[in-house]
Amino acid sequence: MLANFFGKSKPVNFVVLFALFLIYFSLGLFSKELSFNLFKELLWFIVVFSVYNFIIAKNQLTFDNSYAFLFFVILLGFFSDTLTINNTFFACLTVLLFLRKVYSIQSSKNTFHKLFDGGLWLGISFLIEPYTAIFIVLLYLSIYLHQRFTYQTLLIPLIGFGSPVFLYYTYCFWYDKTQDFYLLFNWNFSFDLDFYLQTKYLFPVIFVSFFTLSAILLKSPKALAVLNSFRKNWILTLTHLTVSLSIIFLIKDKTGSELLFSFFPISIILANGLELFQKKWFADLIIIAALASSIIANFI
Repeated sequence: MLANFFGKSKPVNFVVLFALFLIYFSLGLFSKELSFNLFKELLWFIVVFSVYNFIIAKNQLTFDNSYAFLFFVILLGFFSDTLTINNTFFACLTVLLFLRKVYSIQSSKNTFHKLFDGGLWLGISFLIEPYTAIFIVLLYLSIYLHQRFTYQTLLIPLIGFGSPVFLYYTYCFWYDKTQDFYLLFNWNFSFDLDFYLQTKYLFPVIFVSFFTLSAILLKSPKALAVLNSFRKNWILTLTHLTVSLSIIFLIKDKTGSELLFSFFPISIILANGLELFQKKWFADLIIIAALASSIIANFI
């Protein structure tokens, strides 16, 4: 029933999923102080949803269904700390705008503009969260997979990336705050994962990791066996997941909100895994288990 309902991309699906998000959002209020900016927070998440759906629909990262958006909302429900508007949230939003350009490079239209815009958004994200600079790997991988390396495609992303960084340096230099600029390059690597071993995070992490790994193992042989654009996007998505997890591991002061970096690739992978099941009742069981577990996770 649920698999059939979300098996097609229809406007009513997004209304239902937004209602589901509101339920998670309400549950999340129990774990944080009430704020008078709730309406503003909802508006920002609507922006995230819009960008997220645009990337998936425009670049055909899944079939014509709402599974990816469903899993994205469920992941937000699993980890209520991601439902907070802070610097990490804005870093994730700018990364999403960066990814919009990365995945669209498969089309040869306005390639140079996409490369510059991608570098620009990543530069802005770098100013908010320096570790996100590692995402530049995705931009060059996308060029390699969908286009070809030339001196223009190699240099344009760097020019785009350097533009906001240079402007910020100019600002810091003018106001004698160059020390703030240099702090962006002071990367103190931290692989301490004790934060995620707390009871609050351990169950959701194990649950999501199990199904994500299962989806990768089930989908990869079929996706990599055919030479088409989806094969290239699948490689890009798996690399995206690897880079996202690396950034999460590197961030020193973990709060849980940094998990938002990984939700895009994970939801794409889970959606592609769910599409493999011909028997809808089995897909229904997985969706129900994910929904129930995400709600229970808020009371652990």
